[in-house]
Amino acid sequence: MPSMNAQSLALRKKAKQQRSREKIELILQTTLDMLSEGQIDRINTNEIARRAGVSVGSLYNFFPNKQSILYELFRRWLENALTGLDELDTRYYGSEPIRDYIDDMFEQMAINAQANTAGHWQLRRSMNSSKELSELEEAHMDQILARFIRIQEKFGRQLPTNPQRLAYLQNLISVSCLNIVALTADEQERKTVMHWCKNLLYLVFDVERLEQ
Repeated sequence: MPSMNAQSLALRKKAKQQRSREKIELILQTTLDMLSEGQIDRINTNEIARRAGVSVGSLYNFFPNKQSILYELFRRWLENALTGLDELDTRYYGSEPIRDYIDDMFEQMAINAQANTAGHWQLRRSMNSSKELSELEEAHMDQILARFIRIQEKFGRQLPTNPQRLAYLQNLISVSCLNIVALTADEQERKTVMHWCKNLLYLVFDVERLEQ
């Protein structure tokens, strides 16, 4: 259950009309674009409203403060990652080469413009700016680790004594790879980075090879 502080950062009201939903999306996308520009310390609700072309009062109808906007962006980003892993899980039986799964997982997340941009990683770096964002990240981490452990089991890998530690390592490498891909603008260089990252992920998700 979210804390009272987390609840205070939630959307003030759900948008029932299309126009209101579009306004919320505009505010969120504008903030994400500003994060991509590296202006995290200079972002404020007045500037977000100005860039989005809406009044500050209109922004406050939905978000009580800047942290609320960051919270909603972060919540959606984390939810998108979990949903993507769950959908991918339904497409595999576990009898396939685990490399096929890794290819799909990484490509699905790395080239997703809705989930892997410079703005998203600037957002992630701001997660320690509030207790609520930190709590959200911690809860998400537990769910990611559980899914990575399930992947090992599904593909018949022998789990180590402490599977959480391995899953944590897998997550660290996955996160680092996604981050560097998002920050690599040149298309040819990105292909090279993608190749490097896949080789790292092949190793860290293949317990037998990892323990050789």
